[in-house]
Amino acid sequence: MLKQVINNLVLKYSANKTEPVKVGGKLNEFASAKQILLLRQDRIGDVLVSLPFVKKLREELNGAKIDIVLSHKNKGAMFALFGLVDNIIIMDKGIGGYKKIINEIKKSNYDVVVDLFDNTSTTSGILFGASTAKLKLGFDKENREIYTHTVELPDKKETNISDRLNSLLVPFVGSAENDESFEIRMSESEIAAAEDAMNWGSEKLRIGINLSGSNESKNWGTGNYIAFLKSSITKYKNAEFRCFTTMSNKLQLSEIVTATGGKAAPFVSSFREFTAMIATCDIIITPDTSVVHLCSAFDIPCIGLYLVSDNPNVGMPWVPQSKHSKVLTAPHSESLDYIKITDVLNALDEIIEEIDD
Repeated sequence: MLKQVINNLVLKYSANKTEPVKVGGKLNEFASAKQILLLRQDRIGDVLVSLPFVKKLREELNGAKIDIVLSHKNKGAMFALFGLVDNIIIMDKGIGGYKKIINEIKKSNYDVVVDLFDNTSTTSGILFGASTAKLKLGFDKENREIYTHTVELPDKKETNISDRLNSLLVPFVGSAENDESFEIRMSESEIAAAEDAMNWGSEKLRIGINLSGSNESKNWGTGNYIAFLKSSITKYKNAEFRCFTTMSNKLQLSEIVTATGGKAAPFVSSFREFTAMIATCDIIITPDTSVVHLCSAFDIPCIGLYLVSDNPNVGMPWVPQSKHSKVLTAPHSESLDYIKITDVLNALDEIIEEIDD
């Protein structure tokens, strides 16, 4: 039923099949825009990698109204956008969600709508078609006909996601250069509450292990985590370890902490609280890129575990930007189990040696 409704919306709101203008520099109609809508209705990590772009846009167009569309999947990260955008519009699930947001966009009279997706999104196509904005900006890709203006899509294999997104700044400011960071602001009281919840020991190295990600492929495996923790707890007497995961993965967590004598980070009800707890760590090990981006935001050394595709249409991994971080990879045809325990132990050794220098 929902699929048919979406197909009908695509037909109803499909853009005219006209060739968009390819943008190579600053355009006055973008630079002077008063009302801008950004589309980011995907996952939490996508919100986080968009922060440098949004910060720069806010800095350069300080007098403009900037709104953003998020979804029920990533609204937990909305706090990272506070102070950077004027309104956050949540796209709810189902047919009702589509109807509500289409009506809201149609009546808002935006000057510019910007698609922050670097791949094709059916939902973005519907929302672009529903908008009365005269300027519709996106990357030059398969669905280019929904835009009035496009910028060149940088090579996904050579350019990280944030730098790709910065290309969308060109019509606004004339350049893709951007020195804004992933910084996320947390209050002292939030960090203090997280410190209490984590119950860290005094003057010990704090190492967090995030067990899982958004799907089953983003999990290193119970056996690997147990063997890694046993070795690390024995070797690093001056370190403490905490295992993070979600309630849906509590059985794996219980098995790991029971087998190793390790400790679990407490379950929390919001991504904001989770972010504060991550911020208390000195080093993080994670197979999930949203946590990688949190490490970048707080400059926490990170060991990222990745499945890497050899498909030329798949971009480079969303690697950490924090200092001393390490990236370990497995072929996409394998699983993260391909990554050896000794490789993760060696990466941890290297980070500890580097931060101790």
